[in-house]
Amino acid sequence: LQMQVLVVLSCVLSVAMAGLAGGITKQDASDPTHLEKVWRGVKGLNEGSNDGAFHLIPIKVVSAKSQVVAGAKWEYEVLVGESECSRGTVAATQLSKDKCVLKEGGNRSLYKLTLWEKPWENFEQWNVEKIRSVAATEQI
Repeated sequence: LQMQVLVVLSCVLSVAMAGLAGGITKQDASDPTHLEKVWRGVKGLNEGSNDGAFHLIPIKVVSAKSQVVAGAKWEYEVLVGESECSRGTVAATQLSKDKCVLKEGGNRSLYKLTLWEKPWENFEQWNVEKIRSVAATEQI
């Protein structure tokens, strides 16, 4: 009887674990590795946008999720703001936290940045979607 119970439990556990494969996992948004990745995504955001005279830079990763796909899929909600780096002076590909600082009183927005990466193929694809504008006084 004990052997039958173990076999049944083993099967149930296997089925339950299989349901988790490919599931979305919440991540610690304060982990600095997420902010490093988001800087790469914001470069793409600035290359594809003509909004304003200044580049947008990440202020804070609000939420982070991951999913195992053919590689890894990362989904971030990111608070971005205008930097002091002018679009005419600094190319979007040159943006970095060392070169560009947050502009005092600049516009802020919440964006959804999705990264699909396959590091073994040196493959990275970003999708960027504006969620909404954020008032300067709003705490996120």
